[in-house]
Amino acid sequence: MFNIGSFEVLLICIIALLVLGPERLPGAVKTAGLWIGRFRRSFYKVKAEIERELNADEIRRQLHNESVLEEIAEAKAEIEGVAKETEQSVNKIVNTANFDPGASKNSDLQAGDEKSIKGELKGVSDQIEDVAKQLYGTGKNPKLTAEKDSANIKQENDIS
Repeated sequence: MFNIGSFEVLLICIIALLVLGPERLPGAVKTAGLWIGRFRRSFYKVKAEIERELNADEIRRQLHNESVLEEIAEAKAEIEGVAKETEQSVNKIVNTANFDPGASKNSDLQAGDEKSIKGELKGVSDQIEDVAKQLYGTGKNPKLTAEKDSANIKQENDIS
């Protein structure tokens, strides 16, 4: 630990023998041994505690990363589902007997279909916005999100 060789230890023992004398030297060595043991035990306890904290931080970081990846996978699955629903509804509209891409816009049937298409697209865009809120709302600071929500509620109450 201190890189002390045998010659230095021998020199320290001779000086201690001369300074303390043969009567008090055994008691001083015993006391020094006790203090060195206490110091080592406390040093190893602190070292072990630091290692536990570092491992705990690493585990927390890994769990957080896994939860973020899981949320991203869920959002991806929802977006893919919405895309499939949109594709199916567009295909259903295109494959109907009333659908005529060359018809004029003034046609009543076309106007009815346009309204239904607009309604479906509006619903799909609402679903996509909900998924986006879920996806991007998870990485924010909950305290800041709560403050923004309360500010939005306050604005809505002021408008009403």
